[in-house]
Amino acid sequence: MTKTTPTTDLDTSRKLLSEMGFEHLPLVLPELLERSVREKLTQVDFLNLALRAEHDFREERRVRTSLRISGLPPGKTLESFDFPFQRGIQRDRIELLATCEFARRKENVLLLGAPGVGKTHLAAGLAVRAVQNGFSVCYVSADELIETLRRDEAGDGRRSRRRKHMNAAVLVIDELGFQALDRRDAHLLFKVVSYRYERGSTVITSNKGIRDWPDMLAGDEVLATAILDRLLHHCHVIQIDGRSFRMKEIEKRVSPRA
Repeated sequence: MTKTTPTTDLDTSRKLLSEMGFEHLPLVLPELLERSVREKLTQVDFLNLALRAEHDFREERRVRTSLRISGLPPGKTLESFDFPFQRGIQRDRIELLATCEFARRKENVLLLGAPGVGKTHLAAGLAVRAVQNGFSVCYVSADELIETLRRDEAGDGRRSRRRKHMNAAVLVIDELGFQALDRRDAHLLFKVVSYRYERGSTVITSNKGIRDWPDMLAGDEVLATAILDRLLHHCHVIQIDGRSFRMKEIEKRVSPRA
């Protein structure tokens, strides 16, 4: 009877793991076995260690892929947001949203404030947390969304409902209000908000206060009321009153050195 060597046994194990669909574990198996011997792990502890290594690898890959296809601007996380500078934000409310309970409950978030106060950064940071918690995310500027909706309306209307901005668990619409919408565009926006109502979470950043939305939406108070009624029914409204981050950077560049 031929006696197999430890190396042969290890190669066989790695081959079987690969054939069973494990991608990371075959690569790190020798390292994990060494750790198991060094730390005198039980068989169950070693099994959990091995499975955790594969799980963490797949989860990291899922997050990377989801962030790439989400359209989110890179580098804008809650960890990188300068809360001490922007004291007009109730940090505890942002931290509560960061648990992503709003996404689980299909609630909306409105981030309102003047240009430069960090609305986009916070919206993106919350969306990153949503991805990390397993939710699909779609980020789009208001102008890009309207342009896509126009094309869909002019073509096959059925395509619109298959769009990611309709079906993502969390949709971020950035910079709504920088350009007034005509009646047609406002109606297209209503279709998105109406379709997503209680189906998913919509996060909107806007430089317009809620009272200004009728003027932003073609002056149509009825349509504005219909949109706001669906957005605000289950909604977290965050009003940001503070200094502009952009002005902060400009002041740094122009201020004389000591």
